[in-house]
Amino acid sequence: MKDLIARQLYQPAVVLPLLLLTRLMVTLDFNLAQVMFVMVLKGSQHAYQFALRHTVARQRGNVAVKRVPCSNCC
Repeated sequence: MKDLIARQLYQPAVVLPLLLLTRLMVTLDFNLAQVMFVMVLKGSQHAYQFALRHTVARQRGNVAVKRVPCSNCC
């Protein structure tokens, strides 16, 4: 059982979100209200991008759109 837990903890899908949350909490001095505000804001941005991507795909005749550039990253 220990080996199973150890293998699962080193998966990028588990480690990366924990590292991002830790970095965000350190940046905001462990203020949970600010951390939640930032997480909600980022979640709403992702939801908007998701909706935009599917709306553009529908307008183009259901052709899959791989990426819609955003103004915040890349």
